[in-house]
Amino acid sequence: MKQIITQHGWGLDQSFWDIYKIEFQKNQWHWQDNERGYFSKNIKQAKWIKNNFNNQIKMVLCHSLGFHLIQRNLLDEASHIVFINSFNNFLPSSKKRNLIYRSLKKMEKKIMTFESENMLKEFIRRSFLPNDININFQKMFYKDLEALNNNLLLNDLKKLYDYKNSLRPFEKNCNVIVINSKKDLILDKDSSKNFIELLNKTLTKKPTVIELSNQGHCLTNLNFYQIIKKTLDNKDAK
Repeated sequence: MKQIITQHGWGLDQSFWDIYKIEFQKNQWHWQDNERGYFSKNIKQAKWIKNNFNNQIKMVLCHSLGFHLIQRNLLDEASHIVFINSFNNFLPSSKKRNLIYRSLKKMEKKIMTFESENMLKEFIRRSFLPNDININFQKMFYKDLEALNNNLLLNDLKKLYDYKNSLRPFEKNCNVIVINSKKDLILDKDSSKNFIELLNKTLTKKPTVIELSNQGHCLTNLNFYQIIKKTLDNKDAK
């Protein structure tokens, strides 16, 4: 049995994954989405399906802050974790740290003064650059902006400037795939690099790193299923 559980990042919802899940489901993957609840939806926390299959795949997909939002027990039991433009510390250790911190504080102020709608629209637009916003996601996103959970948005935004001196724990023998976008305008390259270095030091198996040349912080217009399938096939061939 092949299972996937996802966790979207800050300012998104589970519809972020809609375009990708179709191909996996066609190929007999059981797919479940966590829902954080930024748009006043019911919070949804998925659970692994218990079964007696040997060598089953339990894959977690984390986008961006999703690594710090997903339940610990899901990470503990995962056989595979895919990190998509993820990080341990969002703020880099480079000179750009203060600039990025000030940008986060400005976003925080927008939420506190109930100006989050336009701020979030701009954040999403930049997240998809250099590509356009995925049409399916855009329809859901603009519709759901009518009822934002500002408190949750604010509380999770603060997680972006928390300093973490160790990696959030999960099974050290887990198969890890890191997907990074070369044209990411949200996550600093130093933060991505530091995350990979930390994974290399911590894990028993070295992570597989995939770099996408024409993608931004939010992925769109690509065959995500084929990327994962090819990576798994290459691992099995070794």
